Amino acid sequence: MIPATTVSPSPRPLLARHERLRSADLDEVRAQVGQVFCEHELRVVGRAQRLDTRLCYRGAGALGLGRMHYGAAVDIDPGALGHFFLLQMPLRGHETIMAGSQVVNSTPAVASMVSPTMPFRMHHGQGTEKLFIRIERSALERQFGQQYARPPRGDLEFAPDISAPLAPGADLRRLVDWLFAEASEGSLLEHPLVAARIEETLMAALLETLPHNQTEAIRPAPVLLSPRFVRRAIDHIEQHAHEPLTAGAIAAEVGVSVRSLFGGFRKYRNTTPMAYLKDLRLDRVHQALRSAAPGSSNVTHTALHWGFSHLGQFSAAYRQRFGELPSSTQTRAQGH
Repeated sequence: MIPATTVSPSPRPLLARHERLRSADLDEVRAQVGQVFCEHELRVVGRAQRLDTRLCYRGAGALGLGRMHYGAAVDIDPGALGHFFLLQMPLRGHETIMAGSQVVNSTPAVASMVSPTMPFRMHHGQGTEKLFIRIERSALERQFGQQYARPPRGDLEFAPDISAPLAPGADLRRLVDWLFAEASEGSLLEHPLVAARIEETLMAALLETLPHNQTEAIRPAPVLLSPRFVRRAIDHIEQHAHEPLTAGAIAAEVGVSVRSLFGGFRKYRNTTPMAYLKDLRLDRVHQALRSAAPGSSNVTHTALHWGFSHLGQFSAAYRQRFGELPSSTQTRAQGH
């Protein structure tokens, strides 16, 4: 007698438990997909084609994980994403991503990362199905600040073509594959503390692994052993940044001439004492505005507290350093 064989059930498609949309109606697809992403233009390419859209999506804190296909070739134009980053990984088929001045022909071997400040549009091929991760801009910028002990200088923008870091078998790809499997069938993301750590791990990996425009700024500089008077001057500046400091007063405090003080800062810090003080004050204002609560002191009061008496010059310097006006930083913080 031949023993009966047992056939294991085939695994469910990723995120099948989290289906959010199945539709062939253009207006419904545009509206429902827009709720997950943002408002956008959606056009079916070719008169003979019909939508057969399926969207599975699971939100998890600052992350959103999804799988979708349109069932037809479509052109999509959201303008710019604005408040989130979008990581896209085709499972089959292809997409053409136009982000800023760059074009990425995305396939299962070539993923893409779209930054919120880049003008963005895309063509989604007829037989294409993809996974995607939506990452809140504010959360990734906050992770950047925690990871590198300073905020991004200007807008954080990733290179759109990220084929190598997300190639099958690569470190980041293994992490992403595990995350989708857990989001599909596991329960860890239902525990807020665990989900927060998973979210943090993914964002840290993205910042360390993917090429972006902040790479040079976070690369450690060669370490030069500073003379004692330079270290003492820095300590004095950091402790008294809110006071009316001058180069002469700092030099007198550490017992050197102004000329020696400037020479030491140029050689060992690649800046000047007063430029170091200005950057430190801008950082302190930025920290205060990012943590501002509704009804707290306004931008003018904070700027004056940290020694900026010319508000026009302060706003220009702040925008150059952080990529936005100080009022925008405070408004976003109070909104959160």
